[in-house]
Amino acid sequence: MKALLITDIQNDFCPSGALAVKEGDQIVPLVNDLQSHFDLVVATQDWHPANHGSFAANHEDKQPGDVIDLNGLEQIIWPVHCVQGSHGAEFVAELNQDKIERIFQKGTEPSVDSYSGFYDNDHRNSPALVII
Repeated sequence: MKALLITDIQNDFCPSGALAVKEGDQIVPLVNDLQSHFDLVVATQDWHPANHGSFAANHEDKQPGDVIDLNGLEQIIWPVHCVQGSHGAEFVAELNQDKIERIFQKGTEPSVDSYSGFYDNDHRNSPALVII
């Protein structure tokens, strides 16, 4: 079985988003084309609560890019992005979601960030995406 993992193709990570990746939306047509070549397609979605500890707005006198200690882990703090239920957290409209069988939401715990669909940064919690 061949599986495709689509990672965080969300409005806030594309041009004009809160944490934009320059030309990040240009990957969408390729990802749409690739999906038909895989037996299983799943996706991750950054899905932060508004009080997330990685947001600079939640720390007095801190700016995006500053580094803090967040529950014992070094943490770069970011602009508010991919807040649960917001437009920025939605997948980009051009992304074909028809073949996506499951979405794994990450970054849901306010006290720890998650750069991976496999584990939070402290490696204690998993959004349930595991390799078998």
